[in-house]
Amino acid sequence: FASFLVFPFFLVFVRLGACVMVFPALSDISVNVRFRLLLAVMITAVMFPVLEPSMPLLPAKTSTMVSYIFVELAMGIIMAISAKIFMSALQIAGEIVAFTSGLQAATLFSPSAGGQTSAPSLFLSITGTMLVLATNLHHMAFEGVLESYKVFPPGELPLWGDSAEAVIRTVADTFLIGVKMGAPVMAVGFLTYVAFGVFNRLIPQLQVFFVALPLNIALGIFVLMITLSSVMALFVDQLMQHLFLITQDAPIS
Repeated sequence: FASFLVFPFFLVFVRLGACVMVFPALSDISVNVRFRLLLAVMITAVMFPVLEPSMPLLPAKTSTMVSYIFVELAMGIIMAISAKIFMSALQIAGEIVAFTSGLQAATLFSPSAGGQTSAPSLFLSITGTMLVLATNLHHMAFEGVLESYKVFPPGELPLWGDSAEAVIRTVADTFLIGVKMGAPVMAVGFLTYVAFGVFNRLIPQLQVFFVALPLNIALGIFVLMITLSSVMALFVDQLMQHLFLITQDAPIS
């Protein structure tokens, strides 16, 4: 019984559970650990009948069994870590907005970051997390785990060079997308500072700092408000394309 059912089921649970524990939205400290555990068990029970023919039996050696478990754990983390890194685009965009509009001193606790972050970063992170769940992007992660068995059977790791290249490419794309998301506020803030610099030269008596700070904050919030739908649509589209790659029947590279 343990050789034909328990061990294969546990291997599927390890890969899927590692993905659930790292994947954005599901890995936030505000999500109960028991809920994540039950979710992984339930989805494993759904996937197992499909994957059972391709799963190995309980090996005779303990070392082989332990190696299987560690490989499956690493595979689940590798598949989810790129999406976790991708969510940093929201933090980058929020910090750009905060720095440009003068809100960098307004810090709050972020459940996703696990520490203090600026108010715009927290707002964008919560909005992005909500959209990940509302658009069912987390379903693509589960589909990616299912499809990964066609490319990486149990006990086989991807090439470390390809994995490192994929992570580096994800970090570069994340920074680029974060800058694009914060670009509207950054552009308006730059023009505002230029305008007040001209005013300061024309009217030296003008107390630029006391006038510019509240106006810059108001303009930053206003621009973020009118561009929020486009900014979040860009993020969701890029994240969807990124997750779509791991659901394909091809090696991750």
